[in-house]
Amino acid sequence: MLKIIIPLAGSSELFINAGYHYPKPLIELNGKTMIEWVIENPSKLNRGHQFIFILKEEDIVKYHIDNTLKLLSPGCEIVKLKKSTKGGLCSVLMSIDKIDKDDSLLILNGDQIIDIDFNEVDGYWQKEKVGAGIVTFTSVHPRWSYARIENEEVVQTAEKNPISNQSIAGYYYFDKAEAFFESAYESIKNEVQYEGNYYISPVINQYVLHNRKVRNFAIDKDAYHSFYSPQMLVEYERNNKAELVK
Repeated sequence: MLKIIIPLAGSSELFINAGYHYPKPLIELNGKTMIEWVIENPSKLNRGHQFIFILKEEDIVKYHIDNTLKLLSPGCEIVKLKKSTKGGLCSVLMSIDKIDKDDSLLILNGDQIIDIDFNEVDGYWQKEKVGAGIVTFTSVHPRWSYARIENEEVVQTAEKNPISNQSIAGYYYFDKAEAFFESAYESIKNEVQYEGNYYISPVINQYVLHNRKVRNFAIDKDAYHSFYSPQMLVEYERNNKAELVK
């Protein structure tokens, strides 16, 4: 089965300070909560899948966000974090008991819209028999993670460092969970971190070191929308003539 993991335990401080009264996943954009937009396209995947949402316990207690997610995705799994972790990779590792070693994994950012056909991308991974796959778009800004591509193969990734013009959208596919967890623990053991936090992108380098096949699926930059700040929500509203409900 494909397990779709979405970490939602990051800070919403920027948005609370900007006047939004709920954590990012519950901010409404054009009549839907952000998390509805996040899961809309991956929910259309044809192959059997299950969502795993990683939440802060305080958001569950205060906002009942777990009940919202169970309504949106019946049968989903919820992972509760009592305190902050050392980054997205550590948060994902907290879901290990919800995953079988032969499961495939799709790890997605919880504050983005990727306007693509997820079945087309998933079919590409199957066709190419990849060990891991990433979706990329063209950029040179150091806010993103990056991948260097040679002969259609991903040969290196870097966090917040433009080693190429292929930026990684918040989409990471891993064919076998067992191999992912092995590489993830290696990455942490090697202390591959950025400003004290551990991220998903360096795990790809472990795949490269183990000669596992890693490919990218390039998309148009306009198909990727990341809501990492309140300004990005406002710009998306302006560009798409959406109503943003605080």
